[in-house]
Amino acid sequence: MKTTGPSVSEAITRDLAMRVIRGELPAGLAIAGENELALQYSASRTSVRNALQVLAAKGMLSIQPKRRTTVNAREMWSFLDADVLSWLEDVGIEPDIVEHLMVTRLIFEPNAAAMAASNANGHDLAAMEDAWNLMLQGQQQNSARLFEEGDLAFHLAILKACHNPFLISIGSALSAAMMLSFKQTLEEDLQLTKEAVEQHRILMEAIRMKQVDNSREIMRSILLEAANKKLWRDTPQKYSHLM
Repeated sequence: MKTTGPSVSEAITRDLAMRVIRGELPAGLAIAGENELALQYSASRTSVRNALQVLAAKGMLSIQPKRRTTVNAREMWSFLDADVLSWLEDVGIEPDIVEHLMVTRLIFEPNAAAMAASNANGHDLAAMEDAWNLMLQGQQQNSARLFEEGDLAFHLAILKACHNPFLISIGSALSAAMMLSFKQTLEEDLQLTKEAVEQHRILMEAIRMKQVDNSREIMRSILLEAANKKLWRDTPQKYSHLM
């Protein structure tokens, strides 16, 4: 593979990442050194070194002084990194990745909705309504892009409405993962999302009326319904404590 242009390092980074994700470079493997990789990619050692450092920062590789760089097990990858998620999506998201993501959302989003019901102000509610209108527009126009954009904005608006800096930071970190979650659970025919749009409206009204427990349960229902449509037929027993 010969790489040219202003983004040689980025091209090497992506190619190595895809080889790791596809299993061509399996966990524990000591990969070629900088000189050998530079020859393989017809690139400078600096470009190769930059690529390796980027992948190490994303948890995909381990670089140790005076030793060969090794491929890390998948559990060590930075799954909240937008690039890692994008590369995974390009290869094809495995069902267990989506399952882990949905479980993560079930752990914290229902309680975040409850906190939003306690703390949301007029500005927060306006942001939710704007996001919900974008979802509605996407559903009516059969535009997955608009629907996903509105869906993400809606859920992030709820986290911001908690007025908790840690939850806001979690939302920022999870935004790419949440968008991936929406893509994996979205109906192919957006006309079938009318119920989901209505559920989000009901949740917004529960938050507006400061119905703490109701907001928690509605959010849990939204997440479980999305998961059960595309991921599970019924929630697995091992996750029953999240219901």
